[in-house]
Amino acid sequence: MIERVTSTLFSVEEQMFGTPPADSKKYATALAECIVSGAAIPGTPLLTNAGRDENRSLSSCAMIPVIGSTLDEATETKLLSHYKQNMGAGFDFNDCNDPVALLTQINNLAARETATGNYDRYIGNMGLLPITHPSIHQFIKAKRDREMKHFNISINVSETFMERAANKDLFSLSNGKQVQADALLYAIAENAWSHGDPGLIFLDRMNRDNPLADREEYAYVTTPPCAELGLAKEETCHFGYINLGSFILRRRGDIHIDYNKMREITHLLTRALDNAIEYSLSRYPSPLSASISRTTRRIAIGVCGLADVFLAYKLPYASAEARTLARDLLSFITYAAKCASIDLARQRESCPAMKFPANKYVHGSFLEEKYAQKPTHTVSAHDWACLASDIRNSKNLRNLSVTALAPSGRSSLLLDATSSIEPLFSIFSHDGTIQPRIVNFLMDELNGNADTVAQVCQMATLSGSFQQCELLPASIRACLKTAKEIEPMAHLQMAAEIAGVEGVVDEAASKTVNLPYDTRVSDVVDIFLQAYRLGLKNISIYRDKTKAAQPEML
Repeated sequence: MIERVTSTLFSVEEQMFGTPPADSKKYATALAECIVSGAAIPGTPLLTNAGRDENRSLSSCAMIPVIGSTLDEATETKLLSHYKQNMGAGFDFNDCNDPVALLTQINNLAARETATGNYDRYIGNMGLLPITHPSIHQFIKAKRDREMKHFNISINVSETFMERAANKDLFSLSNGKQVQADALLYAIAENAWSHGDPGLIFLDRMNRDNPLADREEYAYVTTPPCAELGLAKEETCHFGYINLGSFILRRRGDIHIDYNKMREITHLLTRALDNAIEYSLSRYPSPLSASISRTTRRIAIGVCGLADVFLAYKLPYASAEARTLARDLLSFITYAAKCASIDLARQRESCPAMKFPANKYVHGSFLEEKYAQKPTHTVSAHDWACLASDIRNSKNLRNLSVTALAPSGRSSLLLDATSSIEPLFSIFSHDGTIQPRIVNFLMDELNGNADTVAQVCQMATLSGSFQQCELLPASIRACLKTAKEIEPMAHLQMAAEIAGVEGVVDEAASKTVNLPYDTRVSDVVDIFLQAYRLGLKNISIYRDKTKAAQPEML
């Protein structure tokens, strides 16, 4: 797999950019070593497609336009052409008279295609509807009464709506009908409480961080299935992941992050994903997808292993220190990827979007306002100002955006890392034993006392948690809290610090707040309001045991 992926990715170096064969081989070998060592990996759609079918692009998903209330033949053909490339899809149902009917038809198509057994990946979709749509009430409960395994659904909510909901004011739908905003938010919360859908997406906030939002054809209209970034009409995305846990250095009892190695690998992954775009341009199912990808060349570097880093540093996920460290790590990757993108622009030329009069990088103080206002220990305000000035004056930038935090589910499994920016999902491995990363953590904390570690693990196995193990100090137990044991506010604060409106990544983060079964609907309403107040760009919740087929979360 590694051979076919790396050879495919770097085949375009010689063909399109005149890179000497020896250098192309060097880059391919370096990426292969990253994958083998667990430091970084391309997204699984890329792993699935590269080198296996000459006609497939390397994209993860695409925005597919729909209109009306019926899945017509042309749209079905377009959908199938994307699904057959192992791509997910994002939909904007704003122009649909009956979005629930069309949602159902597309889901049934995905289910029918999956049943053929001809697909290498699960078909996933995102259905998005604005809060102002006349059919909003029906859409909110679309998944409550019918099975739709192939869709996540979300509501595009505005800040105006959230303010009206918080103040219990009236809110106008697009047809002029007035509704009670707080009742509408409660309906969203109640359905999310019941079965996990819908989530909330603040598309206006995503577009504020979109350098081309002022041009209609490049404004975001929906997201991929997990809402980690915005997508313009027929736009696609390419993902890769950096395993934060692989950069931990231990020296004479002290813990450090190898930022030099992180910079090198970020540069390499930026190059690899830019190659993935180049490879995909002639293979997209839609000419418009090729056009927008060629114009913006957006890539999405994400991470996994954040919870592994917190374990190494003995930091509870819910602590301010953990959030500071997360900002340091992610701001460094964003900065390094932009530096790499500048270097690529000098070698290969900038993306055409850098010549647009509406481009915020070139006109105004986009980067300074986005990042320099809240510098980190790894990237100063001066660093961001100098970078912004360089881009503004030279117009050198190969990729319009570079970082977004997708779930990294399959990729993190391949790297044996915790997923994305999430806390520990469970204390157990798939075979029911305590996770090795936790056993190793306990061995360090308990001075290598294997008998005590075994006793503690036995107690945790019986109770399903370390939180009742009085043999452990409270500080250690706090580090071992799983997703549903962490307070909702801590989930929200982490997402806000990294990927909210004052975050340190270009796009957003796929973030789920895991909740215990006894959570109330009113609690979910509060979580949604807090997500809004903290500046999140999207939020979803999942209450334990509300889906029969959920993964074990002991």
